[in-house]
Amino acid sequence: MIQKTVKITNKGMISIPASLRKKFHFNDGDHVIINENEDGTMRITPIIPLQELKKQSATVEEFKKIYLKSKREELDLEF
Repeated sequence: MIQKTVKITNKGMISIPASLRKKFHFNDGDHVIINENEDGTMRITPIIPLQELKKQSATVEEFKKIYLKSKREELDLEF
């Protein structure tokens, strides 16, 4: 676990250290969700833009090809 000390400004702002921004791919203008956990700690979670999620997802046709290939490989293993 990496631990860094940051200062809170009079407007309630903090700076996330560069090493953590790089590690978690935080960029200028990104949005995050801050949750308070039941144990009194906070969690910062990046909000992944819809466009980025679409880039990472497969189309229905791609998914069908992956599924059929997997099914063929599974059948091959049975014999």
